[in-house]
Amino acid sequence: MRGGRATAAMLLVAGCAAGGCSTAVPGTGRAAPPIAVTDAPSATAPGPSAGPRSALAADVVEDECLLDAIGFSTLLGEPVLPPQQTEVTRADGSRPSSCVATSTGGAPLASINVYETRTGTPADFVRAAPPQGRRELTGAGEAASLVDTAPGLTLQLAGSRYVVTVAVLDGAPSDDAWRAAAAEALAALPT
Repeated sequence: MRGGRATAAMLLVAGCAAGGCSTAVPGTGRAAPPIAVTDAPSATAPGPSAGPRSALAADVVEDECLLDAIGFSTLLGEPVLPPQQTEVTRADGSRPSSCVATSTGGAPLASINVYETRTGTPADFVRAAPPQGRRELTGAGEAASLVDTAPGLTLQLAGSRYVVTVAVLDGAPSDDAWRAAAAEALAALPT
């Protein structure tokens, strides 16, 4: 089944297009400098390429590795190499990053991303997800949901300032394993 997940693995590490590359970026969970966000050219007359704006701002902390190898191993039920913050260059030139946990054989197994909401609270964002393909996870953060996504089962977790996503390529961790990962991730977030 893992061999059939090659496409999903590529999605997991942010869709690295042909000719793209990734590099490990060292970090220790510090907040990144504020990101200047500019809107479309005009709210009254958007250009042809103006599309809907994401409700989340990405890459808001330098190191999204909120779980260590033990935390990922507990969540996934198998040993992993130490997770690494990885930056990917997409075909469009954008360079998103995420924390990626890999198997001892080097295959991507899971990723973590940290976001800030552009409007509303992190809990509002998590609770607003469409109900189809998602279920609430009680006892984790200010709000938490498990969502079926293209890469795999994903935890959307609301802290007081951030939305954290933990995507797992294969399998379905127990609710207790998700709660333990959520507690560890929230505790590792910068304040």
